[in-house]
Amino acid sequence: MIQDNETSTGYKIGTAAKMAGISPNTIRTWMRRDYFTASIETESGERILSSSDLRRLISLKSLIDLGDSIGQIARLDNEALQKRLAELKSTTEGSYANEIPSLADLEAGFVTSPHSVRLAAATPLFWNSKTFDTVESLASYVEGEHHLSIALIDSQGPNPVEKSAVLEFAKKNPEITVVLIFDFMPRALLKDLAKAQVHLLRWPINSIMLERYLYSLMPNMSHPRARVAANSEPPPRLFNERQLSEIANSLPELACECPRHVSSLITSLGAFEDYSQQCLNASEKDKEIHEYLYAETAKARRTMELALVRLCKEDGIEIPKS
Repeated sequence: MIQDNETSTGYKIGTAAKMAGISPNTIRTWMRRDYFTASIETESGERILSSSDLRRLISLKSLIDLGDSIGQIARLDNEALQKRLAELKSTTEGSYANEIPSLADLEAGFVTSPHSVRLAAATPLFWNSKTFDTVESLASYVEGEHHLSIALIDSQGPNPVEKSAVLEFAKKNPEITVVLIFDFMPRALLKDLAKAQVHLLRWPINSIMLERYLYSLMPNMSHPRARVAANSEPPPRLFNERQLSEIANSLPELACECPRHVSSLITSLGAFEDYSQQCLNASEKDKEIHEYLYAETAKARRTMELALVRLCKEDGIEIPKS
């Protein structure tokens, strides 16, 4: 959560940079060139971003990731930015939805430290996920029977031993798609990892582009391990009732009622998911149809949960702590 780094009136540049997936130096450069303005200044002269500033920054970064240059879009007002973003998204997201299977059908392995948030945006995309402290523990896990199609590894700092372990893992497990997010990389090791078909992403990368990148890998992933059985465990819930209630009642000054409606939908789907499970356990005669209803409701609930996560990011709504 961002509360620890948030001032009473807005967001420091470092915090805003992490949320937007952009470096603080880039933000300061944009400010010097009048491409972007932080509307709050403290008594000490420090620039602070308001919620509106943060939403604009995220929109600028998203448009740049989709191919625009900062010089093209910096003079657009917020309404024009959103219109341009909607235009570009409409031309790209349709192909992801219609031509590529859902990541929610797959299981993923995550190697990350307990305090890192760099893979947080990717975790809810998958039907199920396993978390590991080290590459070695991931390697030990896949030696037995497993259901992983992809491994995402968060490597921070110059750690050649860890990156060598990633290289070894990729060579031994060619059926698993390996994605490595890194800060620093010796050139020789970078080449070796690329030859081993490891997908390399340099940090920072924002949540939207990480999601798009993972979807772009779908055609090349191994899918035999996809979870398709109707009686598979449903994906864990991303929100509890209190979180949904707080999000539904957040930022009442916004004209948009989407947070309230989407939160209500998730609550209703969760209730029907529980009801379907009760029917499944109570009626052996109609077990098949209730298995189907239970599984499909869980999928719908996860879809709307992801939509709410995206909505909160777009509107600058902080997701309450669980």
